[in-house]
Amino acid sequence: MKTTFLIIFAVLFLSASEIEQIPLTITITNVQNTKGNIRIGIYKKSNDFPNEADTYKNKVYKINRTGSILIKIKDLPYGEYAIGVYHDENKNETLDKNFVGAPKEPFAFSKNFQPRFSAPDFSDCKFDYSATNSKMSMKMLNY
Repeated sequence: MKTTFLIIFAVLFLSASEIEQIPLTITITNVQNTKGNIRIGIYKKSNDFPNEADTYKNKVYKINRTGSILIKIKDLPYGEYAIGVYHDENKNETLDKNFVGAPKEPFAFSKNFQPRFSAPDFSDCKFDYSATNSKMSMKMLNY
């Protein structure tokens, strides 16, 4: 009885920062090869989305298989974000583009936004990351 009371007391009075946060889990599909890295740019509304030089956080992951890969981001506070991902096949740390500015390497945006003639705005790709909304899927596009 004493142990049950202590557990209930601890759960009720722990602050949000003391409770372990659920990581953001991203499933990236349509990965065509294992060359290079997956580069992820995480943006807040105050960042210049999708400008790679103005991210809130950057992550780089080695690709170990084709098809679908799972990435967990543990050091991201809950909040509103937009994400841009690209497959840096030649490891030059930039999204290669053709002469008209279209990506030459596979890429994806949160909410699986598919740009038509220009890069998306933050509002096109924003999502709320929370304890109840911590999973997403992003399909790599090849134009």
